[in-house]
Formats: sequence, C-alpha cells, structure tokens
Amino acid sequence: MTMPAASHIPVISLPKFKSYGAYDPALVDVLEPEEDQIPQPTEEELRQAEFERGLAEGDGRTRAHYEAILEREREAHAKALEDEMTRFNMRESANVSAAIEKFLDVMEQRLSYSLAKLLQPFLSERITEQLVSAFATNLRQLTEESEGKLIRLRGPEGLTSMVMEQLQDLRERIEVQHADQIELVALFDETTIETRLEQWLGQLEHLRKEAD
Repeated sequence: MTMPAASHIPVISLPKFKSYGAYDPALVDVLEPEEDQIPQPTEEELRQAEFERGLAEGDGRTRAHYEAILEREREAHAKALEDEMTRFNMRESANVSAAIEKFLDVMEQRLSYSLAKLLQPFLSERITEQLVSAFATNLRQLTEESEGKLIRLRGPEGLTSMVMEQLQDLRERIEVQHADQIELVALFDETTIETRLEQWLGQLEHLRKEAD
C-alpha cells in the first residue's frame, strides 16, 4: 500500500505560551550593574598629597603672619606721621606767631618813630611855648616879691617877644636884650632864671635820628 506524499512532510508543533495576568507572579532575571572599583592611592601619592597640604598650610600661616606685621607697621607709621604733623604744626604755629609778634613790634616802633618825626616840629613848638610860659610866670612872681626893681631879659628876639606878650603890664620894669643864643636868661639882682630849651630840643633831635 502506497503512503501519500503528505505524510512525509514534518509537522511543526508550536509551543503554547502561558499568558500572564496582571497579578501573576513571574520570575525575571535582573542584571545589576557592577560597581566601579576606585583605585587606592599609593604610599608615594599619599606622602606627596600630605606634603602639598603642609606647604599650603605653611604658606597660609606665613602670609597671615607677615600681613599682621605689615598692618601693625602701617598703623605705627600712620601714628608717627600724625604725631610729626602735630609737632610740625605746633612749631610752625609758634614760628608764625613769633614772626607776627616781631613784625608788629617793628611796625609799632617804626610808626612811633615816624609819628615822632612828623610831630617833632609841633612838639618843638609846644615845648617852647610851655617853657616860655613857665619862664614868664617866674618873672611875674619876682616882680611881685620886689617892687620897682629892673629885670634884665636876654635871649633870641622870637622868644623875648613871646615873653613880653605875656607880661605887657610889666614892660617898664623889663629891659630886653636880643642875643644870638637858644636860652632865655633873666637877671634880677643876684637871681638868675634860665630856660632848658636846648636840653628838651636835643632829646627830640635824638628821637628823630633814631627814627632815621
């Protein structure tokens, strides 16, 4: 009996997979990543790192130390500069004050001399008037003490004229003699009256020379 050709064709049977539900357990292989292994530093690297750390710390401490010293030096320098400026200002103030005082003294002296020089003619005239007035007063007292006696008056014409203007009521008792001299001289018996005009005018001339 002959078999049909279809019987010689293999039949592939498909496996039947189970469908899992939402809550059906399933065994699943989970692949976890392996951790990277950090290489440990060598002893040489550890010593080098420690050396560098020590250098950094030493450098920081040294820098901080010298920065503190520099700050103290700056403060001391600023204080010394301030003290020196104070002393300088005090010295300059004293020098300026002394210079101003000296200048004022010189100016006052010059003004005094200049004023004396300007006023000298007026002072000379004023002194002359006072001396002549005192001289005339003394002559009047002499005539009152001894009536009738003659008084001899000798001196420059200008001064004798001034005396006679003050003693007009005694013209008859005064004999006037003009002389080339500075002082006025009056003779009354044994009494002599004389002015000191030359001495006073000499003092004014001395002041004028100092002013020059």
